[in-house]
Amino acid sequence: MHGRSWILGSAVALAGAMSLVGCAAADEASSATVAAIQPTSYVVKDLVTTTTTTTPPTTTTIPGMIYEAYSHTISQGDNPSVLADRYSISLQTLNEANATNPDYSSFPIGGTVIIPPGAMLPTGAGGSTATSGQTGSGCTAREHTVVTGDNPTVVANQYEISIEDLARANATNPVYQSFVIGGILTIPVGDC
Repeated sequence: MHGRSWILGSAVALAGAMSLVGCAAADEASSATVAAIQPTSYVVKDLVTTTTTTTPPTTTTIPGMIYEAYSHTISQGDNPSVLADRYSISLQTLNEANATNPDYSSFPIGGTVIIPPGAMLPTGAGGSTATSGQTGSGCTAREHTVVTGDNPTVVANQYEISIEDLARANATNPVYQSFVIGGILTIPVGDC
């Protein structure tokens, strides 16, 4: 019996050893292989920067030209043809600018019409003011061309005058009502 135990024990030991050898072989076969990174595996390049220089577009300021669309308040006698002529634009241009404007189809007095950029201010709307000339006793005037950001307060502060004096000097000037870009305002100087 002792011989049998020994055989049985040897068989168990042999089976265990073989299973361990099988596991070790399986572990080696399934492990990942990692290659060492060599200095020639990558390339270092200098950072390349580029600078693009563009010349800003030049613009020419045309006195009396409207540079931003604005709303014209419809008054007695206005119609599309009259406004196109008044602002020196084609009727088609005026129609396209007001394609979605409900006031344009009915033209109610007090309604608005969009005057597109590129139109010209009507004559007498800003070009008839005196420049540093006498406009009354002790009162001279000069001109101011409306630019983006102008409003009565900004212009009055720029010339150190009151808003009331600015409004009085431009009482009949339609540019003062709309502050259309490119329009000309009268700036009172002296005892006005």
